[in-house]
Amino acid sequence: MRLRGYGVRTVLIGFAMAVGSAQATRAADPPAALEPVHRIVCLGDSITAGGEQPGGYVWLVRRYLAAMYPNHPIEVINAGISGHKSNDMLARFQRDVLDKKPDMVTISVGVNDVWHGFMDNHPAGDGPRGIPLPAYRKNVEAMIDGAEKAGARVVILSATVIKETLDGPENRKAEPYNRTLRDLAAKHHALFVDYQKPFRALISDYRAGTNSGDLVLTVDGVHMNPLGNRVMAFTLLKALGVTAKDLADAHDAAQAGMRAQ
Repeated sequence: MRLRGYGVRTVLIGFAMAVGSAQATRAADPPAALEPVHRIVCLGDSITAGGEQPGGYVWLVRRYLAAMYPNHPIEVINAGISGHKSNDMLARFQRDVLDKKPDMVTISVGVNDVWHGFMDNHPAGDGPRGIPLPAYRKNVEAMIDGAEKAGARVVILSATVIKETLDGPENRKAEPYNRTLRDLAAKHHALFVDYQKPFRALISDYRAGTNSGDLVLTVDGVHMNPLGNRVMAFTLLKALGVTAKDLADAHDAAQAGMRAQ
């Protein structure tokens, strides 16, 4: 698959990356955002749960951090459960997140809150299986408050695209949910990671070049394919202040590890 206007490496993260060596060759110092961090809990739904598989975004983040910062070990715990929405995550937040004593928490929530509202013949997305925006905001803010009180830094991940139909009803309905996440991040001085920007750019670029409806970043419109997982991992690490050079080295090291398995 060729994406017009994107090189082999820029397609992964949407910014220029230096050519890395076959393996990480130096013990880099972590960026300021990661200096006090030794344990990260990644909360989410099936996208995060699936990110634990080899090549998944959580798996890649773990491998990249280990390759980049061998003298600063960071444990990455996956707390993704398939089908979960903001109410489900809030109900298990203490057990699955706070009880792990994390220094940092990434919260990935929103796709199911929106998408499930379209199920059971509800084309407007107002079905009972969805989570209305006011309840969504309340649930997410409660999790942020809980993490802050526990002394963990919060990283809020925007929802990714739904069905890769950028102007479809699911993605239109998701827009205020993502605005809510951005607003909450600003209110709580949390880091906000915008996945909409790279996802939309890559999908739009591909479609413009081929006029094809082929899936670009997902296997089914929602769950990540290998490229989607790499975009998620690289975008998150870039937001945390990881340099392009360190990312390039870590990518090559992770690829070598995958080939060895």
